[in-house]
Amino acid sequence: MTHQFPALSPEQKKELNDIALQIVSPGKGILAADESVGSMAKRLTQIGVENTEENRRLYRQILMTADDRVKNYIGGVIFFHETLYQSTDDGTPFINVIKEKNILAGIKVDKGIVPLSGTNGETTTQGLDGLAERCAQYKKDGADFAKWRCVLKISATTPSALAIMENANVLARYASICQQNGIVPIVEPEILPDGDHDLKRCQYVTEKVLGAVYKALSDHHIYLEGTLLKPNMVTPGHLCPTKYSPEEIATATVTALRRTVPPAVPGITFLSGGQSEEEATINLNAINKCPLPKPWALTFSYGRALQASALNAWRGEKENMQVAQNEFMKRAEVNSLAALGQYEASSEGEGAASQSLYIENHAY
Repeated sequence: MTHQFPALSPEQKKELNDIALQIVSPGKGILAADESVGSMAKRLTQIGVENTEENRRLYRQILMTADDRVKNYIGGVIFFHETLYQSTDDGTPFINVIKEKNILAGIKVDKGIVPLSGTNGETTTQGLDGLAERCAQYKKDGADFAKWRCVLKISATTPSALAIMENANVLARYASICQQNGIVPIVEPEILPDGDHDLKRCQYVTEKVLGAVYKALSDHHIYLEGTLLKPNMVTPGHLCPTKYSPEEIATATVTALRRTVPPAVPGITFLSGGQSEEEATINLNAINKCPLPKPWALTFSYGRALQASALNAWRGEKENMQVAQNEFMKRAEVNSLAALGQYEASSEGEGAASQSLYIENHAY
């Protein structure tokens, strides 16, 4: 039997647990505004806006300066490195703007996915080198949590045991480094919705992946009460001919989580995974209404599913800022209700909110 040498003091543990619990307070979720420069290029090109640092700042400013109601819906914002150090028109750093609303700042710390040789096109995530130093600096600069995304794919031959194990280990190593620096790690093993697999296959793979992730976190002595999980919902592949109800998706998702995620984890913040804005909200609501016992907060950590309508309304025009902000607030509010299982879907789910946000082989 191996011996564990205490990794964290009681004070460090308390700080990490407090941060995690604050982010997933009832009715609150996460705004994922951590798109890389390349990802923002795709978003801005779609609305005919040039991908410059200033345009990215102007767009992020819309999200950061939403009115005070936002603090009831959003518990944390994940920044990209560039955005963490940007300011509003009047020179107030974005991080100060959100902190005044009691919203915590997070930071994407991985450096993207790279091929995993010896596999059929599978990947791992790089960025462990220098991570301790970066985390120490980010903590000093006001970040309290971090995000690291690993990506797995469902096909006839994937995910392989090697890819599952490698990605679980890299997530555990990242989590360990974050916690040593007072930063709550969001653990994100994303299983892409690419392919034609059915709901059952996605549930099976999700259980295998999450089982391996929590085994690795245990091996690395991660303090689970000071972590959050950011998984995919269990959904059929984008090309699956069978359509499943939100209740079926909810039951499959909650069942997979109950079989793999320890109750010590304070919260599970789902990624939207290319679902339309409305779909992501309806499915989150169904998950929270699922009658199976759920020992964790089940909420959102959405990027596109909180921003698509806002981006569409803005279109790079100054006079559209207020309309764009209203669209963002609308999505934040309905997802807050869904996180409480209180969302009532309306016929308003037309237009931008019902547009698919699926991107094949999605990278940030």
